[in-house]
Amino acid sequence: MTRTMDVPADLREASAELVAATRALMLAAATTTADADTVRAARATIAELAETLGVRPRSRVLRPPFDGPSRSRDTGGREPWALFTHNPMGIPLEIHFGADEARARLVANALHEGPPDSVHGGFSAHLLDCMLGTLMQARGSRSLTASLDLRYLRRTPLDEPLDLYSRIVETEGRKTVAEGWIECRGERTVEARGVFVRVEE
Repeated sequence: MTRTMDVPADLREASAELVAATRALMLAAATTTADADTVRAARATIAELAETLGVRPRSRVLRPPFDGPSRSRDTGGREPWALFTHNPMGIPLEIHFGADEARARLVANALHEGPPDSVHGGFSAHLLDCMLGTLMQARGSRSLTASLDLRYLRRTPLDEPLDLYSRIVETEGRKTVAEGWIECRGERTVEARGVFVRVEE
């Protein structure tokens, strides 16, 4: 496992920039209306880049320090925690923490589509698991998701601001119950209730 603190700062920054550019490329590749010759030329360029970058691969994606969310929480919401900075497959979020709650804002795009013009239900589950789990992490708790129950109340639209929330409901021993939800224009579209179990380091 390679953690970000083990990598030089300039390489961490370059990696984050590369991941952001890769996400832009993914969206462009999925939605382009360019002609076939242009698409094939782009494919050849991408294949060449993949070969160049793949010469010295890590076994895993860079992982940020575990205490990053708790340090963000300690700022009282002034410094958000950036999630999935080094993983283009993750949906990037900037999470703001309170004492026992968290919030983030997202505009989902065509890569996140399930039903027409709507966020895929699996991506909604992913987002809420991230909101709940990262809140647990911000509290300094090394916990795993034991269960995640979701209620889909209405469609979650693409290309509109979505507000994500999570909060702690109760803690008993090693078990914590948390809930989260997604809102669009002030209406809840998805709700989640998760059970997390604290594990040893």
